[in-house]
Amino acid sequence: MPTPARRSALAFARAATAIALSALAFASSAQTLSEPVKIEVGFSAGGSTDALARVIAPQLEAALKVPVIVENRPGANGNIAAAYVANGPANGSLLYMGSFNNPVNQAAGKKLSFEFTQDFTPVAMVAYVSNVLIVNASAPIHSVADLVALARKEPGRLTFGSAGPGSSLHMAGELFKRSAGVDLVHVPYKGSAPAIADLMGGHIDVMFDNLPSALELVKAGKVRALAVTSARRQPQLPDVPTVAEAGIADYDVLSFFALFAKTGTPEPLLAQMNSAVNAALGRAEVRDRILQLGAQPAAESREQVRAYTEREVGKWRDVIRANNIQLD
Repeated sequence: MPTPARRSALAFARAATAIALSALAFASSAQTLSEPVKIEVGFSAGGSTDALARVIAPQLEAALKVPVIVENRPGANGNIAAAYVANGPANGSLLYMGSFNNPVNQAAGKKLSFEFTQDFTPVAMVAYVSNVLIVNASAPIHSVADLVALARKEPGRLTFGSAGPGSSLHMAGELFKRSAGVDLVHVPYKGSAPAIADLMGGHIDVMFDNLPSALELVKAGKVRALAVTSARRQPQLPDVPTVAEAGIADYDVLSFFALFAKTGTPEPLLAQMNSAVNAALGRAEVRDRILQLGAQPAAESREQVRAYTEREVGKWRDVIRANNIQLD
């Protein structure tokens, strides 16, 4: 009899195949690309966005039969790369690896040269990544309940670090403050690495970090994981509860990684790309590589990706307004 994990893998593969086949008839009329495709990544090489783009690039290359190149254009929290694609041709030769910061920037009303949900159209979801709430291994905080109790006892004293304003680490903390009814002081850093260093050094009290970068530290006992921010427990940390399980109802924060094209890109080509990515996500070797990166592969239709990003804009607009957050 198949194990629950095996049944889950089989169900995912069937779903990915169904989504891919549903687009096949439409994709069969797709225009033939005559030039290489570039996937623009708004962050430096080595991070989650870059790593996931490099997993998907060869899969697209095999399906489209043209070179697919990952190009890094770091800066402005991913917006330099996004603007480059928004100002480029709408012919499928430029794709953007979008992530959590894009709907947050729109929700915050940041003055950009593009409007994300209007100037970009979804190609395919690639993966979701949970954050994890961590504390110093020697801290007297062993659960979410401990953290909430201490924060309520001494409002405004505890600090939480993040990778910078508007990052998923920052917004996870802001939603936690709002949902738990506590006052934590945000300490922004230029990336998660210096924040983790200060957490381990006892200079900040807690932080939310992306699961991929925190995982080995948790396993090594260098930091203590209190909860994951996703609605479900993560297979990499099966014994760590969700924030919702720990008593903060309806709390759910995920980073997402998805491919987008400029609005106006031919629909048959978008369908072909969506089909290719979803078919790749149904293959064990691709899924395993994404899981190794600490992410959860996600085969979705273009309509599902669009609906998700629009919900994210609304969700974070509410948090930004309620907490009076300034991202400029």
